Amino acid sequence: MDVPFDVVPVTADEIVTGLRQTPLLSIPEMSAALDADGAAHGIYAWWLAVAGSLPEVPTAPHPSEPVGLLYVGIGPASARSKRTLRARFRDHTSDTGRSTFRRALASLLYEQEGWRPCWTDRPLLTKVDNDALTSWQAANLRVQWFKTPEPWTVEAAVIRAMRPPLNRTHNQGHPFYERIGAARQRFREAAEAGSGDPR
Repeated sequence: MDVPFDVVPVTADEIVTGLRQTPLLSIPEMSAALDADGAAHGIYAWWLAVAGSLPEVPTAPHPSEPVGLLYVGIGPASARSKRTLRARFRDHTSDTGRSTFRRALASLLYEQEGWRPCWTDRPLLTKVDNDALTSWQAANLRVQWFKTPEPWTVEAAVIRAMRPPLNRTHNQGHPFYERIGAARQRFREAAEAGSGDPR
């Protein structure tokens, strides 16, 4: 896969500014943007747009909009990875098994939503509940992205600057670090004990 060399590397501060750019995008708008630039590398930020939908999560406030930052991710994850930003974003909107972000959301929501964790080689949701999580994302989240050719070189600095509560890597000092870890462990244990069918 060719790196988009037309994009000049930028600083973490410039990326943070870009990830706060408005208007934020709906999931269909983000998907369309990445479909139009399928080879893009970059960083994306998930924002909680509906106040109270995750009341226990201390989101990082946006400087001008009534939304809170939840998670920052990159695509590809390294110089060796072949998975583009578009591929990573598709995971986040469809596949709980391949998305740390979706598993974090499932861990926080499954009890209140009545979703059924299940187990293959990892914790998942049943197909019906996985689809319900996708619908929940569409209703409650917005996203923004910033194109940069080597996102893995600035990921840590961006996470340290933005402090997204659902990131654990590069974010061990965040006050929500232990709580999201515990929630993910509860979800795993419920999946291992569950009888739901992932199909």
